[in-house]
Amino acid sequence: MPPKFTSPRFVGREGSFAHLASALDEAAAGRARTVLLSGSGGVGVSRFVDEAAARLATLPAPFALLRGRARPDATDGPYAPLLRALEPALVDLPDADLARVLATGSEDVVRLLPVLAARVRDLGILPASPNVIAPERRQARVFETVLGVLGRLAAARPIALVLEDLHRADAATRDLVTFLARIANHQRLCLIATWQPDELTRGHPLTGNLARIAEAPRPPERIEIGPLDRNQLAEMVEAIEGERPSASVLVLVAERSGGSPLIAEELVAARRELSRSSLTGTLDDLVVARLALRTAECRRVLRLAAPAGRPLSPADLAAVADAFEALEGEDGRLPPRSTNAPRRAGEELDSDLTAGVAEAVEYGFLVERDGAVEFRHELIARAVDADLLPLQRPRLHAALATALAGSPVAAARHWLAAHEPSRARDAHVDAARVAAAVDAPADELRHLELALELSRAPRVDGAPAGPPGSEVEPDPPGKARTERTVSAPARDETPPTLQAEAAEAAFAAGRPGRAAAFAEAAIYRLDAGRDRVRLGLLHDRLGRYRRDAGDHDGAVAAHRRAVELIPREPSRERALVLASLAQIRMLDGTFSEAQRHAREAIRVAREVGDAARTHELHAITTLSVSQGWGDDPESGLASLREALPLAAARGEVDELFRVYANLTTVLDLLGRRAEAVEVAFEGIEAARRAGLEAVYGNFLRGNAAESLFMLGRWAESRSLSSSALEWSSAGVAFVNSVVNLAVVEVETRAGETAGRLLGQLLLELETVRDPQHAVPVFRAAASFALWSSDHVDARRAAERGWSLVAGSEDWILAAKMAATVAEVEAAFAADALARRDLAALAGSRERVAGVVREAERSVTGSGVPPSVGSRREANAYLLTAQAHAARVEGQDDPERWDAVAAGWRALGNPYEVARARWRQAAAMLGSGAGRAGRSDARPPLIEAARIGLNLEARPLLRELQDLSRRALITLPLAVDEALGEHAAAGPSEASAAGAGSGGGNGHAPGDPLGSPSLHGLAAAASVTQPTTFGLSRREREVLSLIAEGRTNREIGERLFISQKTVGVHVGNILDKLNVSGRVEAAAVAIRLGLT
Repeated sequence: MPPKFTSPRFVGREGSFAHLASALDEAAAGRARTVLLSGSGGVGVSRFVDEAAARLATLPAPFALLRGRARPDATDGPYAPLLRALEPALVDLPDADLARVLATGSEDVVRLLPVLAARVRDLGILPASPNVIAPERRQARVFETVLGVLGRLAAARPIALVLEDLHRADAATRDLVTFLARIANHQRLCLIATWQPDELTRGHPLTGNLARIAEAPRPPERIEIGPLDRNQLAEMVEAIEGERPSASVLVLVAERSGGSPLIAEELVAARRELSRSSLTGTLDDLVVARLALRTAECRRVLRLAAPAGRPLSPADLAAVADAFEALEGEDGRLPPRSTNAPRRAGEELDSDLTAGVAEAVEYGFLVERDGAVEFRHELIARAVDADLLPLQRPRLHAALATALAGSPVAAARHWLAAHEPSRARDAHVDAARVAAAVDAPADELRHLELALELSRAPRVDGAPAGPPGSEVEPDPPGKARTERTVSAPARDETPPTLQAEAAEAAFAAGRPGRAAAFAEAAIYRLDAGRDRVRLGLLHDRLGRYRRDAGDHDGAVAAHRRAVELIPREPSRERALVLASLAQIRMLDGTFSEAQRHAREAIRVAREVGDAARTHELHAITTLSVSQGWGDDPESGLASLREALPLAAARGEVDELFRVYANLTTVLDLLGRRAEAVEVAFEGIEAARRAGLEAVYGNFLRGNAAESLFMLGRWAESRSLSSSALEWSSAGVAFVNSVVNLAVVEVETRAGETAGRLLGQLLLELETVRDPQHAVPVFRAAASFALWSSDHVDARRAAERGWSLVAGSEDWILAAKMAATVAEVEAAFAADALARRDLAALAGSRERVAGVVREAERSVTGSGVPPSVGSRREANAYLLTAQAHAARVEGQDDPERWDAVAAGWRALGNPYEVARARWRQAAAMLGSGAGRAGRSDARPPLIEAARIGLNLEARPLLRELQDLSRRALITLPLAVDEALGEHAAAGPSEASAAGAGSGGGNGHAPGDPLGSPSLHGLAAAASVTQPTTFGLSRREREVLSLIAEGRTNREIGERLFISQKTVGVHVGNILDKLNVSGRVEAAAVAIRLGLT
């Protein structure tokens, strides 16, 4: 009987199985879960998964186990672990079930798994014509397709998707795992991802993926597989040896292995085979010592296989051996063989290789699995590879590259290790094609960068890198193929072409700055005299890259240069660059120029015909949006509605959802917000049907959330924004959602969450500086700072926002920003007046007058009739700005604020009504009208409080409460209750106190009082109330102002009472505290906490 090298009985880990079982139970119930299974190399993570699979198979209603492993040393193609897991499950489905499971994702699945192409064609479920999707959105479509396929597969029985060794997976697989961990929700899916923490060096790309997974709405279950203890090691050794180990043997194994099952197995094997040798070496020493005892045939097989980094079929192994023998040089030849029969690269190995494989399997170096051989463990392969001589290793890699030429990813790695840069370059170019074919841009970029890095290497004629684009199936029949056959005709592979491709790959991978750098490098290499059209198109793409990278001026310059380069004769290219220039001018609010270029693009496209129809649709959308800001918005709306069916009929997915997005924008602009929300939801459903909810659907969620906020439907706005951000929180597609969520947080809490979101956004604005995105952020930042009484930060945000709209044609943004600037300056003026800083007060007055005057010119200069919804809203913002400007001048007028409130009520914006009523009440109380003013202020104050309660606008409620207490006006008890709940969320949330810029329900995350079981504890704690020396509430308010150094006149103005009444209160305070005067009263108040 051959010796055993692994334990036939699984030992320990029952606690880990309990955690895994809990996650699987939830998944089976329709609540998708993610499990991160970690453990250092050799500790037994894969064996744990093996045992879990065996146990799952014995359940009465077993899970469908889909399992795939990433290969070491970057020898895998994109999505390889997933495809190994998914292919068997799909191949085994009956035709009807296959059609149901693939549904709208058949096109993407066939590209990933060509083995299904014939069946899918026969089923007739491929679309008649492929959808046209921009490269930067295609990977998101693949992700959604995979999620949909898994969800439909899981309808029959729950799925455990196990993707192993994520630390060495390709970028596409890592990003897909992140997507599934964040988004899978109601599917019967348990995603189990394994990784080795000891492999994560600084800067390892998996670190970022793990961080995003940890931030998922449903945090992952973490299971760490640790070393075995001595009792467990004893059980394992007994299972291997057939008898209980002696105490000395157990001590040896335990101390030398450190609890690692792999090292323990090698120690047992070494003790059996090397009984007279020292067992104190490392794992590598033990493996090499055992290797030295094997025959020449066995050692040859192991050395051929060690650098491969992947299983080798008999054909692969024979091909590697043939290639190695064929290399020149005595150092590279195989040792003498026991037979002279030729090695055949067929199903059978010759006798030498057959014997070597058999011996390697018998002695636990290799295992046979699915018709191929591979090392029992990656660390054993590393030990054998480390033992290779320096002259052997490059030749072995060259042999592997030659034998695996049809697998470009593997060939590229081996040619590079063989110090053959020219051949490595060719293989990397082919590997980039493979990645591009399956929409894996980060992997494509990696290969293109390496190809460019190697581009100066001298060409080697006859390089056996295989025919361009051809690939050999590396896996045995029935197993998932990791790379796919790509028929690629000969094409330009000069550096400018590769740089342009790298730019597109970088952009699709979410790295616009890198994309711009590659595009600029490609442009530098081209001749403007001979390549004008090519250069023009490159400049057009450069403009897009720069815009997404935050270089707006550079983007406009690139688009202008593109128009200059493309000849004026009608052509598809001419229509494209004109439409692009029109779009960027529309985005920065230069609507007149945008309309001019858009009309020219439409004219050119119509002359060209069907080939330029896409660019015609693009220009029509841009023109329609520009008209929405002009004097003919209804015409723009009509054009957008006409464009929807045209884009859908042509399969122009990008244009279709651009039309949806801009239709919601124009409807919102015109004040038709309920209709805008309906259109957004219609678009979201269309995106879901197209498998593009991740990008398009979530962009539309952001638009809908903005409309819902203005309608006073804050809870819905928060929900939509949060839902969009579950998918991802990066990229322009998600800026709207983050902005809207930040606005809701600012106006409902103005606490830590709002601050964190605003901080993130202000950083993002360094790369996304379009006014349509930036202005709402700066308005929210100013509001947050005002609620926090940080007037310096508020002014800084307001000034940055105003700088983006000053002088532009976006008169609506100008009116909005003017209202914010005026409110901030009113707060500054109040501070300056309190400090008697007349210079600062004059500066505020001059600044606000200039801003309001320019905004008024911008609005009236638009030419839009006052009856149009967009003009009515701009006028409401102007009235708000003018009312705040009057505050700066010391002429706060209740009637102005009443008119502002009426304007906002007519537009259906309850929050702005509440803020106007707050200011109206404050103006009445500050007018010096005494009791009459207090009586008049009560109705607007109560109305503002009612709206604030409905919206849960706590910062506003705090200000209303403060104002009412100073005026001795009683607000509804619900106000105190709402603010009491808010205070319970913790000092960090309650301490910040500001201006309007979307709502929260209940306690903040992590609120200990959110748990009913802890409310009793909180209530039971006795709180010692400080002595008040008999001071009334009003006297304590007066004392607080005395401590601030306020005069009687200032106290009276603050509390809306006469100076005579203040004097009475001061006298009572001095008597009750038994102090000599105001200074001593202030000192006592501060030290005793009476303020």
